Amino acid sequence: MPHLSPAIKSGSLLFLSGQLAFDSSGKIHGDVEEQTALILAHQFKVLDKYNLGPENVVKASVWITERNNFQKFDAAFARAFGDHLPTRSTVISQLALEDALVEIDLVASFEPLTR
Repeated sequence: MPHLSPAIKSGSLLFLSGQLAFDSSGKIHGDVEEQTALILAHQFKVLDKYNLGPENVVKASVWITERNNFQKFDAAFARAFGDHLPTRSTVISQLALEDALVEIDLVASFEPLTR
């Protein structure tokens, strides 16, 4: 188990650690769309423990391993968030585990959001 907390609350914000797409058996597989959907499903479960949902996310930081995966990643991200548009940074980078194609961390707010 990595040396980190899944989430830490500070003031009105909740910071979620970056996650990879581990399935129930602890393996990473699938294309970037599948991995993105699984990561966000895991992250949304963490939010739910704090009575928050995807609509409370104010910032996502994303690392993908291949530039040519960006459109597929973005499509999966859009499906997960629907009409909600959190701010986001996306970086092309190697990840810690070989089969990982994407890693996502989130910041959510306990306060109402404004644009």
